[in-house]
Amino acid sequence: MTYKEIVDQIQSICRDHDIIKEFGYGAISDLKTLNTEANVTVLDESPYTESQTLYPYVFLNPTQSTRTSQMIAYRFNMIVMDTVLPNGLEVISNPTGDKDQKDPPFGQVLQVQSDCQQYVDDIIARLRFGNPASVRPEAKYDPLVDVQLSVNLTPFKERFADTVAGMTATLEIQVTKPINECIAPY
Repeated sequence: MTYKEIVDQIQSICRDHDIIKEFGYGAISDLKTLNTEANVTVLDESPYTESQTLYPYVFLNPTQSTRTSQMIAYRFNMIVMDTVLPNGLEVISNPTGDKDQKDPPFGQVLQVQSDCQQYVDDIIARLRFGNPASVRPEAKYDPLVDVQLSVNLTPFKERFADTVAGMTATLEIQVTKPINECIAPY
């Protein structure tokens, strides 16, 4: 499996997910926020403006990879985020139909972080075990690809043009791919 195939597979997993709405890839400076355009693929067919970010949003940020004689270890920061109110409070309806803000111990932020951690688990599970129901061959289980399960998870709340919260996961995907001079084009 190539580097591009891994990124494409993660994008495909996000596209198939019922809740995740957007996928992006690149440097942190490419991360799309409310009034920016970046290297992002919209995952649903709903009409939207070019500058609107759809959430939940998965952004794949590549980090340093490692090559040995028998395998390649690709590493990424996978940032999964959703919007929260700027003050982090949860909006609830009161009996009169008006909207009130309720301040639970950690507000809406904690719930969004928890949800995003579940989306991380969903993506890791699909990467690790494949999708046996898929007709796409790249979505099937590949014994030469191993998602390492020593994933570091870091919850966050950040204010860009949008106020977002979520979970950053450090992924390592090992691909068995011995160095082979026989396939070199010379």
